[in-house]
Parts: sequence; C-alpha cells; structure tokens
Amino acid sequence: MFKSVLAISQGGPDSAMSFKLAKRLVGVFGGEADALHVSPGMPHDIVMASEMMPPMVGRGEDDARAAESARQYAEILEPLKGSTYTADKMPTLDGLILRGRSADLVVVGRPGSDPENVAPATVQAAIYDCARPVMIAPPDPGQGDFDHVVVAWNGSFQAARAVGYAAPFLARAKRVTIVVVGEAPDRVGAPYLARTLGRSGIETFVESIDPGAVSARARGRALLGYANDKRADLLVMGAYGRGQLLTFLGMGGATAKVISSSRVPLLVAH
Repeated sequence: MFKSVLAISQGGPDSAMSFKLAKRLVGVFGGEADALHVSPGMPHDIVMASEMMPPMVGRGEDDARAAESARQYAEILEPLKGSTYTADKMPTLDGLILRGRSADLVVVGRPGSDPENVAPATVQAAIYDCARPVMIAPPDPGQGDFDHVVVAWNGSFQAARAVGYAAPFLARAKRVTIVVVGEAPDRVGAPYLARTLGRSGIETFVESIDPGAVSARARGRALLGYANDKRADLLVMGAYGRGQLLTFLGMGGATAKVISSSRVPLLVAH
C-alpha cells in the first residue's frame, strides 16, 4: 500500500504536476506526502551522482525555482496531514535517491514541459536508481480513484516488475486491461498474466493493438492513443533503454515517447 509518497519538484511546470498527483494518491490510499525540491543543476549522468559536482545553474535561478517549489507545496500539499517539504542542498542526486529508496512511491512531473530543463536528471534517477515504483504526473492528474488501469505487456522483466509495483492499483480497479502492442498476446504470455490476476479477484481483459509501423515510437504512440481513447485512469509499463546516450532521457524510443507525452498518470518500473 502506498502510505509514503515522495513528490519531486525542480521548481518548473513539474512542481504542480507532481504535487497534484501526490495529493490525489494521498486521498486514494490514505497516506502522507513528502515534497522534495531538487536543483536542476544536478549532473545528468546518474553514474556520476556520487561525485561532488558543482551546480550547473546560477544561484539566483535556483533560489527562484526553490521558491516556486515551496509556493506550490504550500498551496497543494501543506494542508494535508503529515506532509513535509525539503529543499535539498546536496550538489548531487544522492539526496533524491536516498529518500526515494525509503518511500513507497516516487512521483515526478512529466518531462519535456520545462524549456530550461527539458530532460530532468531527476526522472532518470527516480526510475533507474530508487528501486521503487515511479509515477509520471501529467499536467492534469485527474481525480478520485483509479478505476480503469491499462497494463502495457510484452513479457519482459521490466513489465513484470511494473505489474508487481502496480498491485495496490490493480486490487482497487474496477477494470484492468492488458494491452499487447504489435505482438500476439499468446506469444508474450498475456493470457497467463490475466489468469494470475484473476486468481486474486482482479477482473482482467486482454487486447492487442497494431501500431501500424515497426518503430518504437510508433508503438509508444499507439499505446498512448489506446489509453486516451479508453479513458484510462492509469497506464502501467516497464521502462527500457538506459545508456542510450542519443535518446531522450537515455531511454528506449517507446518508453521515451510515452513518458514525455502521456496524458494520464503513468506508473513505470525498470
């Protein structure tokens, strides 16, 4: 159960996204939220996160961003019982990673919306280093329970881990749809997953969609279109690709497309 939600902010458009989704999650699961401001001057190479590197933004700009995070926190999360706010002073991402590994769930705003911080290192750190479920918050986080959950399934260990992380959502959902993109459901074991979830009393449906092209980005677009058309409250998927230096956030094409464009809350696991 998600009783401790860590909401990450870098003082841009991500602040409201992250904090509003954290508020929704607290309302659904009855937990508490911890807000953490992280300077956008942190190193983008997560491998170097433990090395003491100087900030890459000016002090004045970082102060302004920290002030915006604090303002959004005061407006959105502070009224909630048990909420906390911290402006991390560490010159690396270590503070985020340490706090993330102690949380039940980490929430970050959708990347790509901040012209001065298009590919936040915080998103990479949350997904690859926190070893916790991570939710990507869209501009509109929605409200109320997560009644319809769409699970993107390809039989990979990342997808399997994402399903495990999503268990509290699946148990509460009124409908769970397993979606296979560009493959036959039998080939990736989707019926087995449906059977397993059914044994826990989770009503599950299996569907396949044709992305219309073979590229990874096309698969991502097809998945996004399906989630939007079916009015999903939550999309669950595995995150792939670390180390691809020429791709957005170092992720695979489908993962990057979905993370940067999903209009519904997205739960990912690496």
